[in-house]
Amino acid sequence: MSVSHFDYEAKLADCAQTNYKALEDLFHKEAPRMLALAVKMLSQRDDAEDIVRDSFVLIWKNSANYDPKIGTARAWMYSIMRYRILNRLRQSGRHTATEADWIDNLPDGAAAGPGASVSSSLPQRLAALGDAQRRPILMAFYNGFTYDQIAARLAVPATQIREQVRAGLSTLAQGEAA
Repeated sequence: MSVSHFDYEAKLADCAQTNYKALEDLFHKEAPRMLALAVKMLSQRDDAEDIVRDSFVLIWKNSANYDPKIGTARAWMYSIMRYRILNRLRQSGRHTATEADWIDNLPDGAAAGPGASVSSSLPQRLAALGDAQRRPILMAFYNGFTYDQIAARLAVPATQIREQVRAGLSTLAQGEAA
């Protein structure tokens, strides 16, 4: 059985050249996962669908600005959606979920829909991280706090927060590769 490789970077480069098929390919590959995550974060499917649609419009418009030196294309796409979600939560006056809520509500493969392959072990891997790594990751990625804001809330230096987030993300990535 052969495993096909989906080249996100190439698809974004094609989008930058106004290749609509590349956007369609990205949408079909990631929209189910993005929608599952947006529904979990917003608790409202209509809002989540709007966010995913708006995110793909921004992905299309800004695809030429993607820089692989900063991170993966897929992470770039999800960061666009995450900022849209956080803005929607702030505008609506709704509060973001607590740390325990985020771990409990991470999307699984079933929520993402048929054919999607979201790692079902992510909640377990997050829960297995030490508190010093897990809390800053959740505060940064799900609550939208900057390293400085996290440092102030946890009363530790921002450099320590950066190191904890990097170490935690590295541990999570190693678990994904396994």
